[in-house]
Amino acid sequence: MSNRLLRFVPVLLGAALIAGCTSPNPGALLNSGAANQQPPIDPVTNSEVVQGACPQVLLREGTAFYRTYQKGGDGDPSKVIHQASISDTTRQCRISGDQMIATVVASGRVVTGPAGKPGQIDVPVRVVVLDGENVLYSELQKQPVVVSEGGAAAQFIFTNSTVTFPATASRTAKMYIGFDPGPYNTP
Repeated sequence: MSNRLLRFVPVLLGAALIAGCTSPNPGALLNSGAANQQPPIDPVTNSEVVQGACPQVLLREGTAFYRTYQKGGDGDPSKVIHQASISDTTRQCRISGDQMIATVVASGRVVTGPAGKPGQIDVPVRVVVLDGENVLYSELQKQPVVVSEGGAAAQFIFTNSTVTFPATASRTAKMYIGFDPGPYNTP
């Protein structure tokens, strides 16, 4: 092969791996042609691991943005303390016994408003897993974000590595992430 062609091999392999990670069955890309391999063993249950689908992380309408106002200033742009937004999401799943355990990650940004000031801001982020109308998992967490002196914005990365639901629901379940100003209890 020519040197020019060899330079593109890592790029093509990387693209194939990325495509596999975003497919419903990412292991299929790596395991294709490996029919004689034994499935991995779960160390907790000492049994074969059955692959499931890792549901995508979705944003519900109205949950990608979160704005806080000074007391009595709802809707008044001059009373905005800060505004937060989620810009990107991803997930990683593994099966342990009969449970799917997902790590859900979201990146976002907090911008101070006219009434804002530097310091720590806690934004409420909820992760929910639904199978139809059934809630399989729901947790609301405070994500601390520090806006520095002289800075009008700060980025954050939210991670919840304990999203757990039955592995049997992995192909029909939907995972959602978003801001939720509701109470910090889980159903």
